[in-house]
Parts: sequence; structure tokens; C-alpha cells
Amino acid sequence: MQSILVQLGGDWSAEWQKALDGKDIFAEDSIWSIIGDGTRTYIAGQGAGSENKEKQYQTILHALMQDIECSLLARGMSQKLRWTDTHATPIEDGRMPDGLIHICGPGINPDWRSVVVAFDVMSDTCEQDETNILGRQLWSFIAMAKNQPRRFTLGFSVSQNGEVYVYFCTAEKVRYAKIGVLPYCTKDRAQVTKAVRFLLLVYMQLPKDTGILMHKDGNIPETFRAQDILHGRSIDSVSDLSDMEITILNGKARSGRREALFGPRSWIFDASVKSATETANHILKFHWHNDNSSEVFVHAKVEEFKVPHTPQLVGAIAIPARDEESMAGEMILLDDAGKDIYTFFKNLRLANSYQMTDMFAGYFHALLAAATGDGRKFVLHRDVSARNLLVKNIQPFLIDWGCGIVADIDIPRVASSYAKVGTAPFMGLRVLSECSNRSLIDDLESLFLVFAHCLWLRYGTIPAEDKKYWDGTAPTNELINFRICWLLCESSFIKNMKLENCPEELRNLATAMYGLVYPLSKVALYNIYKDATDPRLATFNAHEWVAAFDTVAASSKSANITRVNLEHLREYVENTPECNTPRVDKIMLQPALNSGGKGKEPEIAISLSSLQLGQIPEEPVSPSPLERGKNTSQAYNLRSKKDDIEAASALSGLKAKRGDRDDQAGPDAGESSNQPKRTRK
Repeated sequence: MQSILVQLGGDWSAEWQKALDGKDIFAEDSIWSIIGDGTRTYIAGQGAGSENKEKQYQTILHALMQDIECSLLARGMSQKLRWTDTHATPIEDGRMPDGLIHICGPGINPDWRSVVVAFDVMSDTCEQDETNILGRQLWSFIAMAKNQPRRFTLGFSVSQNGEVYVYFCTAEKVRYAKIGVLPYCTKDRAQVTKAVRFLLLVYMQLPKDTGILMHKDGNIPETFRAQDILHGRSIDSVSDLSDMEITILNGKARSGRREALFGPRSWIFDASVKSATETANHILKFHWHNDNSSEVFVHAKVEEFKVPHTPQLVGAIAIPARDEESMAGEMILLDDAGKDIYTFFKNLRLANSYQMTDMFAGYFHALLAAATGDGRKFVLHRDVSARNLLVKNIQPFLIDWGCGIVADIDIPRVASSYAKVGTAPFMGLRVLSECSNRSLIDDLESLFLVFAHCLWLRYGTIPAEDKKYWDGTAPTNELINFRICWLLCESSFIKNMKLENCPEELRNLATAMYGLVYPLSKVALYNIYKDATDPRLATFNAHEWVAAFDTVAASSKSANITRVNLEHLREYVENTPECNTPRVDKIMLQPALNSGGKGKEPEIAISLSSLQLGQIPEEPVSPSPLERGKNTSQAYNLRSKKDDIEAASALSGLKAKRGDRDDQAGPDAGESSNQPKRTRK
């Protein structure tokens, strides 16, 4: 119980101590007046004394929750939360938890977006630590986190002998503890009193802290101002967002790590932002993270390195973590960067297929410049995926640096475990195999896989049995085997994709990227994912990538068209010789306590695809894509004190840089014309 309250924060611990002290509404006489004769009469009327224990517990719980709400209203306490019995009523996705506590108010329905607590009631045949109860709780937590930026999720269960347990899910793990016993299920008054006190605490404390990053009185409005949704929180702002009116477009997040139960979580929205001078579309992102994975910190380095093809950071609000184990939050506002590469490919006309070579030259330039750094530090994106490659006005943009890492050149980074981070279908072979170190080569392998998948969707045919390898549901070992069979040689790579109708330039680009990512004439495919050091590091040459793009462009029917991004890439490579030496994010495991000096083994979270309703596998299935296709390590990277100082100054550094924005093209100007004017280009 204490560890749960510590994770919830100091306010929760202080309020629980008041509850244990028995003051005000938490006094024992008050608790038993809440239970009262009304509950007893209601229970008798529902036949709760029958042998159906599950029905009995459901009836008692429903009556108790109603009595708690009536007691709070009688004391003049504003009711911002409401209990709803959903035992026989499925909600939006067909799930049927036995009860919900949700935010109440005009126009707010008891759906997963407004739910703050989920209840599951079982019979006496189930013990609280059984996997079927944990499985039901996890399904609810996944649904709660999918559509709402949350720092934590909370649930309760009732089962054997009427015992009540609380379940609390953070980015690290699910903790649970017994809080007491339902009324009329035991003669131990202390156990009943404790359970009712904790439920009262939830009603009184959750309106102040629902775990939701974006909220006004617990709700997410479609239109809001920063000071409304973050009222009363300690924040630090990159720029003054207080005068900006933000409207979420389409009513829901378009992407992000929204179904992840463990690791950083993010929600990316299309938004319209109205300031004193203009209204423009932007990218709005909410990000819960460990202090060592701040996207603002990574983005500050990306801007410092003048990495092209990344949208400008307009502003951000940081919410510090409450303690060493809790998560920090960020609200990030970026310039609009258009639609994802899937959408662009879907609408690509044959006559414009030449644009794709220039587009991927731009993506390559962004990854190369970030990974080259400034001679002291460098940045790896680590989550190159189709949803993070955007296109606006035929200009490429790379977004979502939330999984990115800022590393020191030639200095190992201390970490508590090896992290497998990224989007599973686009993870490189070494990442899937949990090799300890990462480099630019892994990001480029992901870039190739995105392009190959786009071609496959647009011009080829993906066999039904192979679709699981692209939707994130295949176990890691199967995904690795599929990749090896598919990529074993150039002929099988092209043949398996059935690209007969693919434009020649795109097919040539796929072949060229394949040869650069998998230089099989120099390196055996087996060694790529088995060797301790990536053998491709020794063969990498940025000039070869430029030459490959040139060759593909020259063979095109549109060879006479200037490819602006390719020209910028060529200039960068010629003037930056150090870009030919890929930097490696070397990890040195943090010695674990009582482990004889050995580092922790990689931790694997529970796979969403492996869950069946009411069940959890006894052993986790690898990979662990809690978000569909996502997999982030439960253990976080530890940085040096120097890095912490840099992270703390990242916000203030970006504030100072806002002064140079006046000479840049406004957000309404076309990206194809204003992009070259930007200093970051």
C-alpha cells in the first residue's frame, strides 16, 4: 500500500494519513453511518444473501458506492466523479468491467476517455493474485490510456471473501495491495472501515489528480488554453503559450505510444492554434516520460545541430516529476508537418514518383545530421516509422523524437538494462535481437523498412499470412525469421514483394537502399544481428548513399528535374567528413544491487497481442508490443549529472532562441518555398 501511495504522490500519502487518523468524514462513526441501514435494505431486496457470491459482491459494491456519493453530497462536497454499474452494460469497445468511476459533467459519457477507475468483481473461486483478475485489470488500463494522456491508471477488484484490492499502473509496473473487505462480508470492522476509507479517499483526491496530463476539472475540452488545463501545476514554459487557444482537430489522437502500459507514453494530435496575430495548424503532443527521456531535451539538441527536415518547436510546457520514480510530463507544440508517408504514397501519381527519391534523401539527411552531432554529442531517433515520416508540400519531415537519445561520442552511457525501443515492424534486426548498442545504421534500416512497406502496400501484394509481421502482432522470433527469409538475397527481396506494377525509379530506389542497408557482398546477414559489434559500421560511407540516390535519379524518366533535398544532402556530406564515421550509443549496464555486480537482464512487458479476455500468460511473450507494434523498455537510461544540468537548461535555451523566429517564413507559407530559408536547413 505504501509503495502505491508514494507513486501516486505526496498529496495522496498525506490525505491517506488523515484518513487513518479518523478525522472528519474518515471518522469511524462517519464510516458506519455511510454504510447504514439503507445499504442493508437494498442488499436484502436484491437477494444478495444467495449462494452466488459474485452477484452478492456486485450488489454490495453498487450499494456502497451509491451511499458514499450520497454522503458526500449531503456534506456539500462537489461531486466531480460518479459511479456507474456496468456489470451488464458493455461500453464503447464491448468491454464489460463491473463498475466505473468516471468524470461527470454536461455532455460527458461514461466512456474510456472519462473513466478514472475500473472495477472487476469475481466469485470466491478467484484469488486476488490470479492472472485472470490481473488480465481484466490490464485490459481496462490499456483502454483507459489509449485515448487520454495519463500519468497512471487505477483499478479495484473484489473477489474471494469480499476482499478489496487496489491496482495501480505506472510506467514501471503494476502494483496492487489489499485495502480491506466489503461490508457484510466479514465481522472484522477494521477491515471494512479501511476499505471504505480508501474508497472515500479516491472520491476526494482523484478530482485533484486524475493522472491525466491534459484536463480542466478532469475533462479534455476540444478547445482550451494552457493555463486552463494545467491549472495549479508546477510548469516551465519554452515560450508563452498562455495567450494561445488550442483546438484539437478530429476529436482524437492520430498516433503516439497510446496503448503502452510500461515506458514513456505519448499522444499526438492535429491541432489548430489561435494566437493574438494568427490561426494556424500545428502538431500537439502530450508526453509522459522518465526525466531522462525528455523530448524537449532531445529536440533542443536537434535544433542545436541544425538538423534539417524537423518541424520547428513552437513551444512546450514541462511538468516536473514528483519524485525519482514518477513520470514527468510535457505538452509540445510543433509547426504543422503535413500527413504521414502512408497517405502520401496512397495518393502518389505515376508521373510524380520521382519525388520519392528526393523525399528519402531528405529523411536520410535528417538522420545523418542528427547522428553526426557536433563532435561531442549526437542524437539517434530510435523510432523511425511510417507514422513519424511526414510530408507537407512535397517536403519531408521527421517527427516524434520522444524515443530519441542524446549520447556522448565515444563515452559509454550508463543504463539499467538494454532497451528495445521503437516500432516493432520497423525495428532493425539488431534491435529485435536486443543487441546492446545502437547506431545510425539501425535508424537507416528502419527507414528502408518503411519504404519497402509503403511499396508493398501501394504496388505489391502482402500475403494474408504475412500481415502479422507488419501490424506488430508477430512474436519477435517469428518476425526475425520472416525478415531473414525475405531479405536473404536481392532477388528474393524484390520477388517476394511482387512489384511488377511498381514505377521503375521506386523499384530501383528500393534495390539501392537494400544494398546499402544489407551490404551482403561485404557482410553476412547472420553476422549483422549476431555479432557484438554491428559489422556494417566498418563499411558505412555517406558518399555511397549520395551516389545511390544520384544513380536512381539519373535512371529516371524525370532525370532532368532538380532534386533539392538531394542537392542539400550532397553539400552536407561533402562539407562534413565526420559524417562517414557513425557514432555508436554504447551502453554500460548499471550494476544491480545484490546481483554480484551484474547488470539487469532486459525486462519484457506483457504483450497486448498475447492477452485473452480475463487471462494473462504466465510468462511474457516476446516481443512485448503493449502498444500495437510498440515496445519500450521498462528500464530507463541513466545519465550523468552533467546531462541532467543540460536537460534542465534545455527549456531556457529554447526560450532564448525564440527571438530568431521573426526572419523565418510564417506557418501559412508553403513549406516547399520557405524550408530552404530556415536557418536549420
